[in-house]
Amino acid sequence: MTYAPLLTRSPEIQLARRLVSDGRLSEAETVYRRIIAALPNFHPAYHGLGLLAFQVDKLDLAAELLASAIAMDATIAIYHRDRGEICRRLGRMNEAVAEGGAAIRLAPADAEAHFNLGLAYSDQTMFGDAVDSYRRAVALDPSHGRALNNLGSALEHLDDKPGAAVAYRAAIAINDRHMEAHNNLGTILSQSGDIDGARACFEKALAADPRSVTSHFNISALKRYTADDPACAMLEALSETTATAPLEDRVRLLFTLGKMRDDLGQHDRAFAAYVEGNRLQASTFTFNERRLEQQALNIARHFDTQAFARYQGSGNPDPTPVFIVGMPRSGTSLTEQILASHADVYGAGELKDLHEVVIGAPGVAGEAPFMQVVTNMSAEALRSMGDQYLARLRKLSPTAARITDKMPGNFHYLGLIYLALPNAKIIHTLRDPMDSCLSCYTRLFNDTMDFTYDLETLGRYYVRYIELMRHWHDVLPKGFILDVRYEDLVEDVESQTRRMLAHIGLPWDDACMEFYNNARPVKTASLAQVRKPIYKSSVESWRRFEKHLSPLLDIVGDYR
Repeated sequence: MTYAPLLTRSPEIQLARRLVSDGRLSEAETVYRRIIAALPNFHPAYHGLGLLAFQVDKLDLAAELLASAIAMDATIAIYHRDRGEICRRLGRMNEAVAEGGAAIRLAPADAEAHFNLGLAYSDQTMFGDAVDSYRRAVALDPSHGRALNNLGSALEHLDDKPGAAVAYRAAIAINDRHMEAHNNLGTILSQSGDIDGARACFEKALAADPRSVTSHFNISALKRYTADDPACAMLEALSETTATAPLEDRVRLLFTLGKMRDDLGQHDRAFAAYVEGNRLQASTFTFNERRLEQQALNIARHFDTQAFARYQGSGNPDPTPVFIVGMPRSGTSLTEQILASHADVYGAGELKDLHEVVIGAPGVAGEAPFMQVVTNMSAEALRSMGDQYLARLRKLSPTAARITDKMPGNFHYLGLIYLALPNAKIIHTLRDPMDSCLSCYTRLFNDTMDFTYDLETLGRYYVRYIELMRHWHDVLPKGFILDVRYEDLVEDVESQTRRMLAHIGLPWDDACMEFYNNARPVKTASLAQVRKPIYKSSVESWRRFEKHLSPLLDIVGDYR
């Protein structure tokens, strides 16, 4: 039996809805249950109860009640649409997509159903399908700003930054106070080098919501706070009222407070904010430092001089790849920005491709450590790894003479790189470990950098890194690795740039000296710094926090 006509006609249903609208949820629940007691198969009441459960965050119960409504009548699209969204929030993604699909089949002109299905696809990282759903929602309802904003996000994940920017601008055109769209557009503009445009976007986001922690966090990297900046008072006020805020917001706020207080010269209070921000961020994951220690030892043990002698002449001889490695915040981004300003160099940024090639090698994934497998491979297999990596690079730039990959952690793979790509070049950026480690500690990274959220852990990571680099210098041919000290680079950028270009086999290009005008996308924490001419204020920057850094100095002092 179908009760669809009673959805609007039933006085009892209308009463329950009025009670919900007035916030009298327990009374509304009583009415719905009274209806079900009289009419056990009256599915609109189950739907209403499900929405009530959703409002009080009883998502499992809500999904169960809506499943009951669907079992009684599976032809009502809104039941599927609502249950799909509840399942998405529960993380039951297969059900979310299935219910979303049922909703749009029953109501193909329902823009909200297409939008909800797009959310489910996005949560499953099925971004191509998500784009299709969001576009359909916008076609049905051109004023659907949320769909446009989420379309932009999905396009970003597909690396279509221009398309994403168009979508964000369209969302803003509908609602100039769309805080999230302003933030998202600002992020794209900052990565592309339009710092002024990005700053304007973040300011508009803050105008729409002055309490938006995300907006404060985003703009903090692009400005220097002064005592008369009204944002300072707002940030301090937020710090007193966000104890119950989501953990992600609390962490972002603390790092923003650290930056703001540091700019104002309040170094003790700034460091206190950084300590708490790092502590909270570290609480979100489990860090296995022992595994990293063992990994470093195994790399050095397996990649010895005998291993390189066995494979002499193996690998792909293409000289295209240039790997820029080192500690995070050691000058890798600046180095790449300088080189990428050369007419014959394509700056690819931090690529995951080498790691993906390694873990995709037969016998590596889940079976044995990569260093053990690689040092027992055939010469043909090593050549194949080099071929695979180069094929990925060439998709990024088919014609560049050199392509840089500035994933700092690739220092673990230098032995493999030499075996698979013997004519590749390594540029190793070094920086005073106190400055490098402190800069890591005062940054909230987008990617997982689990070792950066504790000073002593950071120090031990630095020691393992520098000892492994010493090993590579001992066992790899002279001239394969070029060390470039950050302090030397900012002191005399031209001479160090000439060294780097000679190392990678390219002639001089004056454009390298105007690297800050290069509009190539930069996604790292240094995106604002590489848009400026060389400055030296970051040298010895750790001194302002010196009294707090004894645990770090005790570990890395001998390596300075």
